[in-house]
Amino acid sequence: MAVAELRSLDRPIRYRGRLTLSGSGSSLSDTHDQSPTALILVSNPATHDSRVLRQAATLRDFGFDVSIVGVVSAGEQRTEARISGFRVIRLTPVETLRRLLRKPRRSSAQGADSDLPQAATRTARSKAPRFAALRRHAIASVYFLQGVAIVQRTSPAVVHANDYNTMWVGIAAKLLRGSRLVYDAHELWPDQGLPEWRPRLLACEWLFMRLADATITVSPGCAEVMAERYRVPPPVVVRNVPERIVQSPSRPEGLRAGRKPLAVYVGGLDPERGIEQTILALALVPELRLRLMGYGSAEYRSQLDNCATAAGVADRVEYRPPVEPTAVAETIAGADVGLVLIQPKFLSYRMSLPNKLFEYVAAGLPILASDLPVIAAIVHEEGIGEVVPPADVEAIARAMRRLTDVNRNDQLRKQVQAFAQRVNWQTERQTLEQVYTRLLDGHPNG
Repeated sequence: MAVAELRSLDRPIRYRGRLTLSGSGSSLSDTHDQSPTALILVSNPATHDSRVLRQAATLRDFGFDVSIVGVVSAGEQRTEARISGFRVIRLTPVETLRRLLRKPRRSSAQGADSDLPQAATRTARSKAPRFAALRRHAIASVYFLQGVAIVQRTSPAVVHANDYNTMWVGIAAKLLRGSRLVYDAHELWPDQGLPEWRPRLLACEWLFMRLADATITVSPGCAEVMAERYRVPPPVVVRNVPERIVQSPSRPEGLRAGRKPLAVYVGGLDPERGIEQTILALALVPELRLRLMGYGSAEYRSQLDNCATAAGVADRVEYRPPVEPTAVAETIAGADVGLVLIQPKFLSYRMSLPNKLFEYVAAGLPILASDLPVIAAIVHEEGIGEVVPPADVEAIARAMRRLTDVNRNDQLRKQVQAFAQRVNWQTERQTLEQVYTRLLDGHPNG
């Protein structure tokens, strides 16, 4: 890339909508009759990622033509879709890798070498630990190449990279196309038990935070750790708060319907989310029902089923698929308690501030939460629920009984609703808008 293009990063990008598109550093600067492009990178299908969809809506209101770049999954195989009006392009790094390693047809000219591609396929699919790292790096490389191809084709003015594993594509966009780059850290990536060499993860994130034009995160705990660790100003915190709140449920299902109380968990059905502890606690609270709403692997679902059967509560545990992000609060508002029993196995979990907490608040549900620094601070300060040691099944059961007492539940609902009026996406969006405004006016991280 020419030196003049690199220097253009120091000048404001003007864009249609709030500002007028001009300047250089992207091929879009020569197309005055079109909106500049923004790419949002995420390593999931984006179908139910409310944070990503809110980023897209904010950038659209700034005058950008927004595309979301995600990946296919077992449950979502379409490579292109429209979600909430936004184009979603899903990369296929795993399938591409399999095609590259697929055994070709045998011919007389191939001889003994014809078995090599089949052996490579077996290696790539192997679950053996010594091959797992090679497979992960191969998939990451294919993802990077596919992502860079989109960058080259679209020449984005802005790239919003969600999490560590999308940032290499974001850096390529900055170096190749002069894009302004946002690093959005949803996790403390080196501190969530990944099977990677931790010093490498730390070194890469140190680099990311210095190359990004702006860094944001989801939790004040994560911001504090990142600022101290990398000797940088604290990243801007943009919390995952829903856009709408529910004043009253359209279909009460628990205490308010005169039925047995109902606790709900929203999110990925994954280990370390406190689901097993919740199921064990159900055995000590015989009147309580549990609803799990989210996707999980078949293997983990089987583990949860076995746990519920062994605890004698299988008839009180039900599963529901996830719904559109805008429908979560209304869907769960009929329940009585929302569960945020994150297990602090890793520092990233300990400092987390998950979406589900604010989704419960938007639905008006009292919260049962882990006694972790960021989550517990909100629950205590706002008086919106109970906090317990996350691995203490008996403490969880006692808190469940208190939270499902009719009078106590009603009192907490009023406090949750008052908090919901103060914490909303409109406030968080203003923070995100300020990040984008500084970025586009040539004053990143300032």
